[in-house]
Amino acid sequence: MNRAIPIRRNLVTAMTIAGTLLVALPGVSAATPLSRQVQTLGEKVQQLEGSAGLLSGISISGYIDPTYVYNSRQHISSFFFGDKTAPYRFYHSTFGDLFLNVTKKFSGGGTLDIQIMPNRGYGAGVGSIINAAYFTVPVTGKFSVIGGQMPAWDGYEPQISTGMYTVTHNLLFGFSEPAFFTGVGGQYAGGPYTVQMLVANTWNSAFNNSFREPTLEYRLSAAPSSSFSYGLYGTIGRIAGTHSGTGPTTRFFNDLDATYKSGPLTLSGQLDHGYQKRGAANGRTAEWYGASVMGNYRFMPMAGLTLRYDYLNDTKNGGHIVSDPQDGFITDQADLNSGTRRQALTTALLLYPMKHVTVKLEYRHDWANFATFGRGETGSRHDSDDTLAAQFLFAF
Repeated sequence: MNRAIPIRRNLVTAMTIAGTLLVALPGVSAATPLSRQVQTLGEKVQQLEGSAGLLSGISISGYIDPTYVYNSRQHISSFFFGDKTAPYRFYHSTFGDLFLNVTKKFSGGGTLDIQIMPNRGYGAGVGSIINAAYFTVPVTGKFSVIGGQMPAWDGYEPQISTGMYTVTHNLLFGFSEPAFFTGVGGQYAGGPYTVQMLVANTWNSAFNNSFREPTLEYRLSAAPSSSFSYGLYGTIGRIAGTHSGTGPTTRFFNDLDATYKSGPLTLSGQLDHGYQKRGAANGRTAEWYGASVMGNYRFMPMAGLTLRYDYLNDTKNGGHIVSDPQDGFITDQADLNSGTRRQALTTALLLYPMKHVTVKLEYRHDWANFATFGRGETGSRHDSDDTLAAQFLFAF
Protein backbone atom coordinates (compact mmCIF):
# COMPACT_ATOMS: atom_id res chain seq x y z
CA MET A 1 0.00 0.00 0.00
CA ASN A 2 1.02 3.65 -0.39
CA ARG A 3 3.34 5.07 2.21
CA ALA A 4 2.13 8.59 3.11
CA ILE A 5 4.73 11.35 3.69
CA PRO A 6 4.09 14.50 5.76
CA ILE A 7 4.28 17.94 4.09
CA ARG A 8 7.45 19.73 5.06
CA ARG A 9 7.91 23.47 5.17
CA ASN A 10 11.71 23.65 4.69
CA LEU A 11 11.66 27.15 3.25
CA VAL A 12 9.63 28.64 6.08
CA THR A 13 11.72 26.79 8.66
CA ALA A 14 14.89 28.17 7.09
CA MET A 15 13.45 31.68 7.28
CA THR A 16 12.66 31.16 10.94
CA ILE A 17 16.22 30.00 11.66
CA ALA A 18 17.60 32.95 9.69
CA GLY A 19 15.44 35.31 11.70
CA THR A 20 16.69 33.82 14.95
CA LEU A 21 20.30 34.30 13.83
CA LEU A 22 19.56 37.91 12.89
CA VAL A 23 18.23 38.55 16.36
CA ALA A 24 21.30 36.93 17.89
CA LEU A 25 23.79 38.94 15.79
CA PRO A 26 25.61 41.77 17.59
CA GLY A 27 24.13 45.15 16.88
CA VAL A 28 20.71 43.82 15.87
CA SER A 29 18.19 44.74 18.52
CA ALA A 30 15.21 42.53 19.25
CA ALA A 31 13.14 45.66 18.92
CA THR A 32 14.03 46.32 15.22
CA PRO A 33 11.13 46.04 12.70
CA LEU A 34 12.85 43.20 10.80
CA SER A 35 13.37 41.06 13.86
CA ARG A 36 9.79 41.64 15.00
CA GLN A 37 8.48 40.57 11.57
CA VAL A 38 10.58 37.40 11.60
CA GLN A 39 9.48 36.60 15.13
CA THR A 40 5.82 37.06 14.13
CA LEU A 41 6.37 34.83 11.10
CA GLY A 42 7.88 32.13 13.30
CA GLU A 43 4.92 32.26 15.65
CA LYS A 44 2.51 31.88 12.73
CA VAL A 45 4.45 28.89 11.42
CA GLN A 46 4.27 27.24 14.83
CA GLN A 47 0.52 27.81 14.84
CA LEU A 48 0.22 26.15 11.42
CA GLU A 49 2.47 23.17 12.12
CA GLY A 50 1.55 22.54 15.75
CA SER A 51 -0.50 19.57 16.91
CA ALA A 52 -3.70 21.49 16.20
CA GLY A 53 -2.37 23.53 13.25
CA LEU A 54 -3.80 23.68 9.77
CA LEU A 55 -0.88 21.74 8.26
CA SER A 56 -0.80 19.03 10.91
CA GLY A 57 -2.23 15.64 9.98
CA ILE A 58 -1.75 16.12 6.22
CA SER A 59 -0.27 13.24 4.25
CA ILE A 60 0.37 12.76 0.55
CA SER A 61 0.75 9.52 -1.38
CA GLY A 62 0.61 8.56 -5.01
CA TYR A 63 2.04 6.61 -7.93
CA ILE A 64 2.53 6.34 -11.66
CA ASP A 65 2.07 3.01 -13.44
CA PRO A 66 2.99 3.03 -17.16
CA THR A 67 1.81 -0.27 -18.64
CA TYR A 68 2.49 -2.33 -21.76
CA VAL A 69 -0.53 -4.22 -23.14
CA TYR A 70 -0.77 -6.90 -25.83
CA ASN A 71 -4.21 -8.21 -26.77
CA SER A 72 -4.55 -10.87 -29.44
CA ARG A 73 -8.12 -10.22 -30.72
CA GLN A 74 -7.85 -6.44 -30.78
CA HIS A 75 -4.39 -6.66 -32.33
CA ILE A 76 -3.04 -4.24 -29.71
CA SER A 77 0.64 -4.05 -28.78
CA SER A 78 1.42 -0.75 -27.15
CA PHE A 79 2.61 1.09 -24.08
CA PHE A 80 -0.27 2.70 -22.24
CA PHE A 81 0.04 5.73 -19.97
CA GLY A 82 -2.15 8.77 -19.36
CA ASP A 83 -4.31 8.18 -22.45
CA LYS A 84 -7.69 9.82 -21.87
CA THR A 85 -8.96 8.90 -25.35
CA ALA A 86 -8.67 5.12 -24.91
CA PRO A 87 -11.96 3.37 -24.00
CA TYR A 88 -12.30 1.36 -20.80
CA ARG A 89 -11.89 -2.36 -21.55
CA PHE A 90 -10.89 -5.35 -19.45
CA TYR A 91 -7.37 -5.19 -20.92
CA HIS A 92 -6.87 -1.47 -20.09
CA SER A 93 -9.14 -0.04 -17.42
CA THR A 94 -8.06 1.96 -14.34
CA PHE A 95 -4.31 1.60 -14.83
CA GLY A 96 -1.72 3.40 -16.95
CA ASP A 97 -2.18 6.73 -15.18
CA LEU A 98 -0.93 8.90 -12.34
CA PHE A 99 -2.61 8.91 -8.92
CA LEU A 100 -2.31 11.47 -6.13
CA ASN A 101 -4.00 11.17 -2.74
CA VAL A 102 -4.11 13.96 -0.13
CA THR A 103 -5.50 13.13 3.31
CA LYS A 104 -6.12 15.54 6.17
CA LYS A 105 -6.76 14.20 9.68
CA PHE A 106 -8.27 16.70 12.09
CA SER A 107 -7.59 16.82 15.81
CA GLY A 108 -11.24 16.11 16.55
CA GLY A 109 -11.10 12.83 14.64
CA GLY A 110 -12.54 13.87 11.28
CA THR A 111 -10.83 13.17 7.96
CA LEU A 112 -10.91 14.58 4.45
CA ASP A 113 -9.66 12.47 1.55
CA ILE A 114 -9.06 13.85 -1.98
CA GLN A 115 -7.87 11.64 -4.86
CA ILE A 116 -6.64 13.01 -8.19
CA MET A 117 -6.55 10.67 -11.22
CA PRO A 118 -6.75 12.68 -14.45
CA ASN A 119 -7.39 10.17 -17.24
CA ARG A 120 -8.51 6.78 -15.90
CA GLY A 121 -10.28 7.78 -12.70
CA TYR A 122 -13.98 7.73 -11.88
CA GLY A 123 -14.38 11.37 -12.86
CA ALA A 124 -12.84 10.94 -16.32
CA GLY A 125 -16.21 10.12 -17.90
CA VAL A 126 -17.46 13.64 -17.14
CA GLY A 127 -14.13 15.40 -17.75
CA SER A 128 -13.12 15.65 -14.08
CA ILE A 129 -9.71 14.85 -12.59
CA ILE A 130 -11.35 14.01 -9.24
CA ASN A 131 -11.34 10.27 -8.67
CA ALA A 132 -12.76 10.57 -5.16
CA ALA A 133 -13.32 13.28 -2.55
CA TYR A 134 -15.08 12.44 0.70
CA PHE A 135 -15.22 13.32 4.37
CA THR A 136 -15.72 11.54 7.69
CA VAL A 137 -17.01 13.57 10.65
CA PRO A 138 -17.33 11.78 14.02
CA VAL A 139 -20.51 12.48 15.97
CA THR A 140 -19.93 10.02 18.82
CA GLY A 141 -17.18 7.58 19.63
CA LYS A 142 -18.68 4.99 17.27
CA PHE A 143 -20.87 6.91 14.81
CA SER A 144 -19.69 9.21 12.00
CA VAL A 145 -21.29 11.14 9.17
CA ILE A 146 -19.76 10.35 5.76
CA GLY A 147 -20.27 11.91 2.36
CA GLY A 148 -18.85 12.93 -1.00
CA GLN A 149 -17.76 11.02 -4.08
CA MET A 150 -16.23 7.68 -3.14
CA PRO A 151 -15.35 4.28 -4.62
CA ALA A 152 -18.04 1.66 -4.20
CA TRP A 153 -17.74 -0.63 -1.18
CA ASP A 154 -17.96 -3.89 -3.15
CA GLY A 155 -15.52 -6.69 -3.91
CA TYR A 156 -12.04 -7.59 -2.73
CA GLU A 157 -10.16 -5.67 -5.42
CA PRO A 158 -9.51 -1.94 -4.98
CA GLN A 159 -9.40 0.40 -7.92
CA ILE A 160 -5.85 1.66 -7.49
CA SER A 161 -2.80 -0.26 -8.74
CA THR A 162 -0.95 -0.29 -5.41
CA GLY A 163 -3.65 -2.54 -3.94
CA MET A 164 -3.73 -4.95 -6.89
CA TYR A 165 -1.89 -8.27 -7.13
CA THR A 166 -2.44 -8.28 -10.91
CA VAL A 167 -2.46 -5.69 -13.68
CA THR A 168 -6.04 -6.16 -14.94
CA HIS A 169 -9.17 -6.30 -12.78
CA ASN A 170 -11.40 -9.32 -12.37
CA LEU A 171 -14.57 -9.76 -14.42
CA LEU A 172 -16.88 -8.77 -11.57
CA PHE A 173 -15.05 -5.50 -10.97
CA GLY A 174 -15.51 -4.46 -14.59
CA PHE A 175 -18.92 -5.88 -15.54
CA SER A 176 -20.99 -6.68 -12.44
CA GLU A 177 -20.30 -4.09 -9.73
CA PRO A 178 -21.00 -0.36 -9.55
CA ALA A 179 -17.83 1.75 -9.64
CA PHE A 180 -18.46 4.83 -7.47
CA PHE A 181 -21.27 6.87 -5.98
CA THR A 182 -21.87 10.38 -4.68
CA GLY A 183 -24.00 11.02 -1.60
CA VAL A 184 -24.16 11.31 2.17
CA GLY A 185 -24.80 8.84 4.98
CA GLY A 186 -23.47 7.38 8.18
CA GLN A 187 -20.99 4.85 9.52
CA TYR A 188 -21.10 2.88 12.78
CA ALA A 189 -17.97 1.08 13.98
CA GLY A 190 -17.99 -1.02 17.12
CA GLY A 191 -15.57 -3.81 17.92
CA PRO A 192 -14.95 -6.00 14.86
CA TYR A 193 -18.11 -4.77 13.10
CA THR A 194 -18.70 -1.81 10.79
CA VAL A 195 -22.03 -0.72 9.28
CA GLN A 196 -22.15 1.83 6.46
CA MET A 197 -25.19 3.33 4.73
CA LEU A 198 -25.43 6.02 2.08
CA VAL A 199 -28.14 7.79 0.11
CA ALA A 200 -26.51 8.50 -3.23
CA ASN A 201 -26.98 9.29 -6.89
CA THR A 202 -28.02 6.44 -9.16
CA TRP A 203 -25.11 4.06 -9.60
CA ASN A 204 -22.14 5.70 -11.33
CA SER A 205 -23.69 9.12 -12.05
CA ALA A 206 -22.10 12.13 -10.39
CA PHE A 207 -25.11 14.13 -11.61
CA ASN A 208 -28.26 12.90 -13.32
CA ASN A 209 -31.42 14.91 -13.98
CA SER A 210 -33.34 11.93 -15.37
CA PHE A 211 -34.07 10.15 -12.06
CA ARG A 212 -35.49 11.65 -8.91
CA GLU A 213 -35.18 8.50 -6.83
CA PRO A 214 -31.90 8.18 -4.88
CA THR A 215 -29.94 4.96 -4.57
CA LEU A 216 -29.43 3.21 -1.23
CA GLU A 217 -25.91 1.85 -0.63
CA TYR A 218 -25.03 -0.30 2.36
CA ARG A 219 -22.24 -2.49 3.65
CA LEU A 220 -21.92 -4.74 6.69
CA SER A 221 -18.29 -5.63 7.48
CA ALA A 222 -16.57 -7.76 10.10
CA ALA A 223 -12.92 -8.33 10.98
CA PRO A 224 -12.90 -11.05 13.67
CA SER A 225 -9.11 -11.20 13.54
CA SER A 226 -6.19 -9.25 12.12
CA SER A 227 -5.83 -11.79 9.31
CA PHE A 228 -9.46 -12.35 8.27
CA SER A 229 -12.23 -9.97 7.17
CA TYR A 230 -15.48 -10.26 5.24
CA GLY A 231 -18.44 -8.13 4.25
CA LEU A 232 -21.80 -7.87 2.50
CA TYR A 233 -22.43 -4.96 0.15
CA GLY A 234 -25.68 -4.02 -1.55
CA THR A 235 -27.25 -1.32 -3.66
CA ILE A 236 -30.85 -0.58 -4.65
CA GLY A 237 -31.57 2.11 -7.22
CA ARG A 238 -33.15 2.96 -10.54
CA ILE A 239 -31.17 2.75 -13.76
CA ALA A 240 -32.06 2.79 -17.44
CA GLY A 241 -32.83 -0.54 -19.06
CA THR A 242 -30.38 -2.05 -21.54
CA HIS A 243 -32.99 -2.46 -24.26
CA SER A 244 -33.78 0.74 -26.17
CA GLY A 245 -37.51 0.28 -25.68
CA THR A 246 -37.43 0.01 -21.90
CA GLY A 247 -37.47 2.83 -19.36
CA PRO A 248 -35.64 3.01 -16.02
CA THR A 249 -36.37 0.32 -13.45
CA THR A 250 -34.96 -0.60 -10.06
CA ARG A 251 -31.76 -2.64 -9.98
CA PHE A 252 -30.86 -4.83 -7.00
CA PHE A 253 -27.27 -5.85 -6.50
CA ASN A 254 -25.45 -7.71 -3.69
CA ASP A 255 -21.85 -8.71 -3.21
CA LEU A 256 -20.26 -10.95 -0.55
CA ASP A 257 -16.47 -10.79 -0.26
CA ALA A 258 -13.76 -12.03 2.10
CA THR A 259 -9.98 -11.74 2.48
CA TYR A 260 -7.48 -13.78 4.48
CA LYS A 261 -3.89 -12.56 4.95
CA SER A 262 -1.23 -14.38 6.90
CA GLY A 263 2.47 -13.78 6.36
CA PRO A 264 3.33 -14.16 2.67
CA LEU A 265 -0.11 -15.60 1.75
CA THR A 266 -3.19 -13.61 0.66
CA LEU A 267 -6.48 -15.26 -0.31
CA SER A 268 -9.55 -13.33 -1.50
CA GLY A 269 -12.90 -14.12 -3.04
CA GLN A 270 -16.33 -12.70 -3.80
CA LEU A 271 -19.82 -13.68 -4.96
CA ASP A 272 -22.06 -11.32 -6.94
CA HIS A 273 -25.75 -11.29 -7.82
CA GLY A 274 -27.69 -8.64 -9.77
CA TYR A 275 -31.34 -8.35 -10.77
CA GLN A 276 -33.36 -5.80 -12.78
CA LYS A 277 -36.81 -5.98 -14.33
CA ARG A 278 -36.90 -4.90 -17.99
CA GLY A 279 -33.13 -4.66 -17.87
CA ALA A 280 -32.22 -7.45 -20.31
CA ALA A 281 -31.51 -7.31 -24.04
CA ASN A 282 -35.00 -8.58 -24.95
CA GLY A 283 -36.73 -6.14 -22.59
CA ARG A 284 -37.45 -8.73 -19.93
CA THR A 285 -35.87 -9.37 -16.52
CA ALA A 286 -32.07 -9.31 -16.36
CA GLU A 287 -30.28 -11.46 -13.81
CA TRP A 288 -26.56 -12.11 -13.54
CA TYR A 289 -24.29 -13.79 -11.03
CA GLY A 290 -20.62 -14.59 -10.70
CA ALA A 291 -17.62 -15.43 -8.57
CA SER A 292 -13.96 -14.52 -8.37
CA VAL A 293 -11.17 -16.10 -6.32
CA MET A 294 -7.59 -14.90 -6.03
CA GLY A 295 -4.46 -16.13 -4.29
CA ASN A 296 -1.09 -14.43 -3.94
CA TYR A 297 2.03 -15.91 -2.40
CA ARG A 298 5.21 -13.88 -1.84
CA PHE A 299 7.64 -16.77 -2.06
CA MET A 300 10.71 -14.55 -1.57
CA PRO A 301 11.28 -10.94 -0.48
CA MET A 302 11.73 -9.76 -4.06
CA ALA A 303 9.04 -11.84 -5.82
CA GLY A 304 5.44 -13.04 -5.54
CA LEU A 305 3.02 -15.05 -7.65
CA THR A 306 -0.73 -14.49 -8.21
CA LEU A 307 -3.41 -16.81 -9.60
CA ARG A 308 -7.00 -15.66 -10.17
CA TYR A 309 -10.15 -17.24 -11.64
CA ASP A 310 -13.31 -15.31 -12.61
CA TYR A 311 -16.76 -16.47 -13.67
CA LEU A 312 -19.69 -14.27 -14.76
CA ASN A 313 -23.01 -15.63 -16.02
CA ASP A 314 -25.10 -13.05 -17.90
CA THR A 315 -27.17 -15.35 -20.09
CA LYS A 316 -30.75 -14.66 -18.97
CA ASN A 317 -32.95 -13.00 -21.62
CA GLY A 318 -29.97 -11.97 -23.73
CA GLY A 319 -27.99 -10.49 -20.83
CA HIS A 320 -27.75 -7.01 -19.33
CA ILE A 321 -24.44 -6.39 -21.15
CA VAL A 322 -24.94 -6.33 -24.92
CA SER A 323 -23.07 -5.22 -28.05
CA ASP A 324 -19.61 -5.15 -26.41
CA PRO A 325 -17.47 -7.52 -28.51
CA GLN A 326 -14.20 -5.92 -27.37
CA ASP A 327 -14.93 -7.18 -23.86
CA GLY A 328 -16.58 -10.40 -25.06
CA PHE A 329 -20.21 -9.63 -24.19
CA ILE A 330 -22.92 -9.88 -26.85
CA THR A 331 -26.35 -11.44 -27.27
CA ASP A 332 -26.23 -14.87 -28.90
CA GLN A 333 -27.46 -14.34 -32.48
CA ALA A 334 -28.48 -17.99 -32.65
CA ASP A 335 -30.73 -17.44 -29.62
CA LEU A 336 -31.66 -13.80 -28.94
CA ASN A 337 -32.96 -14.77 -25.51
CA SER A 338 -29.50 -15.91 -24.39
CA GLY A 339 -26.49 -13.84 -23.41
CA THR A 340 -22.85 -14.42 -22.50
CA ARG A 341 -21.23 -16.70 -19.96
CA ARG A 342 -17.66 -15.45 -19.44
CA GLN A 343 -14.65 -16.88 -17.64
CA ALA A 344 -11.08 -15.72 -17.18
CA LEU A 345 -7.87 -17.20 -15.76
CA THR A 346 -5.09 -14.80 -14.81
CA THR A 347 -1.57 -15.39 -13.54
CA ALA A 348 0.90 -12.68 -12.59
CA LEU A 349 4.50 -12.49 -11.40
CA LEU A 350 5.22 -9.57 -9.08
CA LEU A 351 8.80 -8.33 -8.65
CA TYR A 352 9.99 -5.90 -5.97
CA PRO A 353 13.47 -4.85 -7.16
CA MET A 354 13.77 -1.81 -4.89
CA LYS A 355 11.88 0.34 -2.46
CA HIS A 356 8.78 2.02 -3.96
CA VAL A 357 8.99 -0.04 -7.17
CA THR A 358 6.83 -3.00 -8.22
CA VAL A 359 7.02 -4.71 -11.61
CA LYS A 360 4.01 -6.86 -12.63
CA LEU A 361 4.08 -9.38 -15.49
CA GLU A 362 0.66 -10.83 -16.35
CA TYR A 363 -0.84 -13.40 -18.68
CA ARG A 364 -4.63 -13.59 -18.94
CA HIS A 365 -6.86 -15.99 -20.89
CA ASP A 366 -10.55 -15.11 -21.36
CA TRP A 367 -13.20 -17.35 -22.90
CA ALA A 368 -16.98 -17.47 -23.43
CA ASN A 369 -19.76 -19.94 -24.19
CA PHE A 370 -19.84 -18.87 -27.87
CA ALA A 371 -17.96 -16.56 -30.25
CA THR A 372 -18.28 -13.22 -28.44
CA PHE A 373 -14.83 -11.59 -28.85
CA GLY A 374 -14.61 -9.36 -31.92
CA ARG A 375 -11.35 -9.05 -33.83
CA GLY A 376 -10.36 -5.41 -34.20
CA GLU A 377 -9.31 -5.24 -37.83
CA THR A 378 -11.65 -7.83 -39.41
CA GLY A 379 -14.76 -7.87 -37.20
CA SER A 380 -14.70 -11.66 -37.01
CA ARG A 381 -15.88 -13.29 -33.77
CA HIS A 382 -13.99 -15.77 -31.55
CA ASP A 383 -14.74 -17.64 -28.33
CA SER A 384 -11.50 -16.71 -26.52
CA ASP A 385 -8.99 -13.91 -26.08
CA ASP A 386 -5.47 -13.60 -24.66
CA THR A 387 -3.77 -10.66 -22.99
CA LEU A 388 -0.17 -10.02 -21.94
CA ALA A 389 0.60 -7.04 -19.73
CA ALA A 390 3.65 -5.58 -18.02
CA GLN A 391 3.36 -2.77 -15.49
CA PHE A 392 6.05 -0.59 -13.89
CA LEU A 393 4.59 0.82 -10.67
CA PHE A 394 6.45 3.56 -8.83
CA ALA A 395 4.65 4.54 -5.61
CA PHE A 396 5.39 6.74 -2.63
